[in-house]
Amino acid sequence: MRDQRAEEFARCAVVLAAELRERRHDGAAAADPEEQTDPFAAPVPTGDDPFAPFMAGREGIFDQVLSNGLAAIVASEWPGEELDRNGRVRSASALLTVIEKHVPATDGIVLLPDKHPMPEIPQGDGDSLFQAPRLSSHTRIDVRTLQNGIEASQAARHGRGAGGLQHRHIEALLALDGHRSLGVMGEEQQDRIQQTAQREDAASQKRAAEYLERIGEEEAAQRAEHVANPNAYHPKHNPDGHDLDTCPVCGHETFCVEGFDPVLGQVGYGQCLVCTYTRTPGAAEDEAFTEHLRSIMDDD
Repeated sequence: MRDQRAEEFARCAVVLAAELRERRHDGAAAADPEEQTDPFAAPVPTGDDPFAPFMAGREGIFDQVLSNGLAAIVASEWPGEELDRNGRVRSASALLTVIEKHVPATDGIVLLPDKHPMPEIPQGDGDSLFQAPRLSSHTRIDVRTLQNGIEASQAARHGRGAGGLQHRHIEALLALDGHRSLGVMGEEQQDRIQQTAQREDAASQKRAAEYLERIGEEEAAQRAEHVANPNAYHPKHNPDGHDLDTCPVCGHETFCVEGFDPVLGQVGYGQCLVCTYTRTPGAAEDEAFTEHLRSIMDDD
């Protein structure tokens, strides 16, 4: 179960990360519409505000993510030191000072070692032991950049002018997720993707049902009789084609399959050629995963 601070860190950090990817994607598309960009690639270094003018309140979100992330880290490493003498959680700037007190920075960077390495595992006859390799043995905390980010966000947060967040501030912020007290962004992102797929699929089914009601069952049946599969299999012209599937909304065998989910390879995504219901790849993957869990429970 996630700690409340980790929950807040994840909830807001994925918003910043997603917005950053969106802005970078838009910029690449404007420069070259044909260019295929990796949405998870590192942002191009720039001194400009990466969110302007689209994302309102970014400075407040930055401060909330940073405060919760640093509080979680300090509470995990040095329990109690995340609080001041009055029992209140210290500010982000003060929490960075606590971290530097325990692990001095080098060129503005603190490499916080992992206090809980992988356990020793017996090797061979048991006389020798080895440490299992880790992807990383420390968390990189760019104190200098984070302090600068705090200062850059103050003007907008306190009504003294525009903010000045930069890519480097966000990169340093997201790097905190590498600490063992956090490590929550991946799970949060996956949860959001799943929820979005479910909402989109429910909306698509609702639109299709309303359209089906307008044209009537008789008209739908007549259309279904004359449907031609535009994605039919052909060994030469369309080796990736598929047969029509049954639509979950109108019930006719008129669902044009474009591909299948990567989980089981059984739930197709595409569009019904009668009621227009559209199932996205994300919705197909979510349904396949649900079916997989259901089959496991039935086996038990």
